[in-house]
Amino acid sequence: MSQDLLEALKAHTLWLRGRGGTRLDKPWADFAGVRFTGCTLTRARLPGARFDYADISSGDFEGADLFASSFDSATLFRANFRRADLRGANFKNAMLAEADFTGADLTGGVLFDARPGERAMTEQLGRRTGADLSNADLSGANGGGAAFKGALLAGAILRGVDLSGANLRGVDLTGADLTDANLTGADLRAAVLTAADMTNCILQDANTEHSMGLNPEEGPRKPLDPDLRLAIARHCTWAQTFGAKGGQANFTDQDLRGFVLSNLDLSAAVFKGANLDGVSMRGGNFLLCDFTDAHLANCDITRAQMRGTCLKNAVLDGSNLSDADFTEADILNHERKPTGRKWPANMLGVRMTNCKVKGTRFDGANMIGADVTGTDLSQASLTGVRR
Repeated sequence: MSQDLLEALKAHTLWLRGRGGTRLDKPWADFAGVRFTGCTLTRARLPGARFDYADISSGDFEGADLFASSFDSATLFRANFRRADLRGANFKNAMLAEADFTGADLTGGVLFDARPGERAMTEQLGRRTGADLSNADLSGANGGGAAFKGALLAGAILRGVDLSGANLRGVDLTGADLTDANLTGADLRAAVLTAADMTNCILQDANTEHSMGLNPEEGPRKPLDPDLRLAIARHCTWAQTFGAKGGQANFTDQDLRGFVLSNLDLSAAVFKGANLDGVSMRGGNFLLCDFTDAHLANCDITRAQMRGTCLKNAVLDGSNLSDADFTEADILNHERKPTGRKWPANMLGVRMTNCKVKGTRFDGANMIGADVTGTDLSQASLTGVRR
């Protein structure tokens, strides 16, 4: 960061405090690569500014003019963009977990090149490829026609947001709050909407082909407890980023009956003593989860990934485990590469009476003391099982 820009920032801080100084007015300012956490850029004029690869976590941009600014690959954890002018801003590959976009103007999409020039300031491509807006708050923002293709919006607060005609193809909206949001004509193909709160959400003419967690024919779903929804969203982000973002979900002793965990990635979540009776876990990823003493009776666990899972003394009576994988999980090193060692599923003392196990793989699992009365294990793979 240049000395001139540093002096301008000091003057801006004095101006905000009413102690003289001058308002920051630096079109095309270059903050690329700087670490500037907790900065105060409230009401600053920074059109076309570059924040690429910068760490501006907890930064305050409330009411700032950031038209056509670039935040490519920036870290903006818990940043405040309330009422900011973000028309044409580029958030490609940015980390915006728990950021606040309440009332921000996101019209027009993303400017591909934020270099000086009239043409660069006005060309809009409408693309937000790969942005991470986990737990972000975009309440009341105007993003009509914008594109968030491939973005991670798990846990984002999008209450009342106008995303009509937006490109949300493949976007992960796990646990997002879409209450009163306008998704008219939006492209939601292959989007993940599991655990999302869609109360009064407008989906007229939206394309929901192959989306997960949404069945328009079933009508509105009962909203989840907000804390539970956020925990799932943060865990989804935590799992997808190998622990770099979000947080591990802990559902110890919680009552999760009536909830749908189908197709969710809840790898390594903790469910000790939880009640999941009747819950659908179909196709979900529960690698290395801890279900010790949990109740999973009459669950749909078909095609679920349960490798390395701990089910010690758990109750699975009457559940459908067809084609589920309870085999050993690979133990990875610090580079996330397999070490050649395996972590077996622990099913010590599990109760799984009258279960369906056609095509289920239990290879290498510890099933000592398991109660399998009424379960036809001849339909399952039991290579190396300890019983």
